[in-house]
Amino acid sequence: MKINSLTINGIGGIKHLDLKFNDKLNVICGANGIGKSTILNIISDAFNAGFDSKLKRNALYTIGKYNLKISDIVDNKCQQKEVNIKVTNFQPEESVYTGKWGEDAKKFLFFNVERNINYITLNSISRDPKRDNYIISTIAKSGVQADDIKNWFVNRYMFMDKNDSLKPEQIQNFNLAQKSFSILDNTINFKTVIANTFDIILSTPNGDIYFEYLSSGYKSCIYIILGIIKEIEYRYNESPINVNNFDGIIAIDEIDLHLHPTWQAGLVEALKTIFPRVQFILTTHSPSILQILEKDEIIALGHDDNNDIYVKNLKLGKYGLQGWTLEEILQYVMEMPSTSSQLYLNTIKNFDKAMNDENKDEILKQYNLLKEMLHPNNPLLSLLSIQVAEWED
Repeated sequence: MKINSLTINGIGGIKHLDLKFNDKLNVICGANGIGKSTILNIISDAFNAGFDSKLKRNALYTIGKYNLKISDIVDNKCQQKEVNIKVTNFQPEESVYTGKWGEDAKKFLFFNVERNINYITLNSISRDPKRDNYIISTIAKSGVQADDIKNWFVNRYMFMDKNDSLKPEQIQNFNLAQKSFSILDNTINFKTVIANTFDIILSTPNGDIYFEYLSSGYKSCIYIILGIIKEIEYRYNESPINVNNFDGIIAIDEIDLHLHPTWQAGLVEALKTIFPRVQFILTTHSPSILQILEKDEIIALGHDDNNDIYVKNLKLGKYGLQGWTLEEILQYVMEMPSTSSQLYLNTIKNFDKAMNDENKDEILKQYNLLKEMLHPNNPLLSLLSIQVAEWED
């Protein structure tokens, strides 16, 4: 199942927006408050057959609307579907029942920005819960939760060596889950499960730790990867599938949350590799992620002259943003006015004014400030030194 297009009219801060999606990776970027999370909430709303209070109409509209089109392969035939939903909610507690794609939510996973893993005491190991259409539809709205990740992992660990307890697909999925602890750092590895407490233990360069003791950024990655694996297993419990063959839609809000830049791009690449048939729809503020993407994987949102939101035409070449600097991405894609501090900008301005006024004392003063401020290898220092050479004694 894949999303083909989404048209939004008068929802949240979006007046009108047409979006097209490719079948693999789609990364939505733009300034804060531009509507990235609203887009994901609209998509999750389409798979939630019931009450929903997330979506609110735009204050200038009496009725908001969205149209979402999907395609899916059923019995070797491509089926097209679309849903048209009106949004009249505006008050904080207002909710309206709408019948949508609850039956298709089995192939949709949503991860919101709350992705922390806290320590949970397991007194016993429970069997896999049943995921009927109602529960799956509810998860489409709330997002995949972490509270049962530990139980799922320990359950699989305990039954791995028991004959015929797990099917081949479940064994393969669990082996993948074990490896996921090392996905961004090969010095971190799954070690064991303590039999009497059901705690998951990892080996690290600093000794063995409970997996809940990982950094918040690393736990965010584990939350996503293990959350995907366990949720697919729960939904296909009666007829298990290898998670590599899952061909649904996974939406993740702020994929870069809590992550060091070196891990941000690594997580995106890992998701593409582990789940090659999935359509990912992600949002990000990270230029490090945008820098590794193909041109068709980027959906850049901007504001036009009327301050309305639109999809930018970045006019990218074959290699997307892979030749752009992080500063260029922040300024021209993310609409950040400048990547330099105000102190630096003021000092450069004062230096240029002093040069125009031929004010020797001020030139040398501002030049000395810049020398203290700039990186020692900044090429601008060489240019500045040439400019001030005639003013130095």
